[in-house]
Amino acid sequence: MKVNEWFSNGSDYNAGVLLYASLKGRSPNLVRLFLRKESPSNFEKLTYELGKFREKVTIAKPLIVKNEKKPQQVNLQVDFSKVNHQQKTNNQKPTSFYFYRLNELHVDLHPLSQQQRANFQKAISLKLQLNQLHPSEEGAALSLCIEIEDLFDAIETAQKVLKHYVEHKVVLNIAPRNYSSLTAAQLIQSRNNKRISVSKYKKRLKILKKI
Repeated sequence: MKVNEWFSNGSDYNAGVLLYASLKGRSPNLVRLFLRKESPSNFEKLTYELGKFREKVTIAKPLIVKNEKKPQQVNLQVDFSKVNHQQKTNNQKPTSFYFYRLNELHVDLHPLSQQQRANFQKAISLKLQLNQLHPSEEGAALSLCIEIEDLFDAIETAQKVLKHYVEHKVVLNIAPRNYSSLTAAQLIQSRNNKRISVSKYKKRLKILKKI
């Protein structure tokens, strides 16, 4: 589906999220926001963001000229990204997140790139599963939210490595976090941080139930 088709075919929220996530130049933070929940404010933001990717169309407008029998055709270029949309605020920063092609990367980075794409597809699948849950299934919803968050963390970590190589031709080695080297106090702090994250997700789920 193209962006123009989405606008003309009812503007379904979930279809719009998947469409926006597939576009080059999308914001990973916005994809994450749209995947978390459907709300009037998120739908308005999604519509605005997709509007930036609308294709230009040519409108043939007849122009009547004196002393001529046939009207001339004047081609007008209409840029839909500038029509009926809010202006970008100063607090919004441009983003450039997209999946790199394998021929842009070192062969050692190909597995990381492929895993990044797989994580993204899985995150979308989990979001669709989340949409199907009954409001009473709070435990399952919380588990899916945490898994989606972890997937996007992995996607962004991979993006840093891939982008660094494309820009500097140097392969970064970001090792996964090793908890065995933490002290008892650091382990407790790490556990507390995770509990705080879980508490935040529970609050989000309560808000979702009220919508």
